[in-house]
Amino acid sequence: MSERISLYEHARAFKQAKEVLLSGGVLVYPTDTLYGIGGDARNPKVVERIRKIKKKGKGEPFSVILGNLDMVREYADVEGEAERLAVLNLLPGPVTLVTREKIKLPVAKDGKIGIRVPEHSFMRKLSTDLGMPIITTSANRKGKEPPTCIEEVEKGILEEVDLVLDGGPTIHRKPSTIIDLVERKVKRKGALEGSAP
Repeated sequence: MSERISLYEHARAFKQAKEVLLSGGVLVYPTDTLYGIGGDARNPKVVERIRKIKKKGKGEPFSVILGNLDMVREYADVEGEAERLAVLNLLPGPVTLVTREKIKLPVAKDGKIGIRVPEHSFMRKLSTDLGMPIITTSANRKGKEPPTCIEEVEKGILEEVDLVLDGGPTIHRKPSTIIDLVERKVKRKGALEGSAP
């Protein structure tokens, strides 16, 4: 079983999470919406490892956590008026915005990338401190229910990652709303009420 740390032990959890991510490792962590599996989104080996843990098809994209709006502007094309308004009004929040990518990442597909700036200060700070886009995908096998607390993450997943962070139940207890800013449509209704680009 991987090491499990409560976020109440903030300093220890943060230090070890940084070490895992910098060494090309993978962790399970809480966001505002669901528990996720994450690692360095710039590292193709990490991307493939998470794909195997999830049992996700080759070429299927992953979204990324970006710690602040400066990182959003660095990795995503948010120069259009609708994009700027969405970023300013919806982030941080329980939403995934799909935009054109600015920097090529192995998690993206067809030049588009899903970005999240969650209402969860731990993961935002981790991303900001490391200057790292962190893969964010729900901590469940494909086709299974996504977890809203650590007890709902299946044992097999917990055993396959390097570190498990327990932050208690998530705030929203449902997936993020997905808004595709390229196609101008809501792709998934989720935790964000009344969402529209």
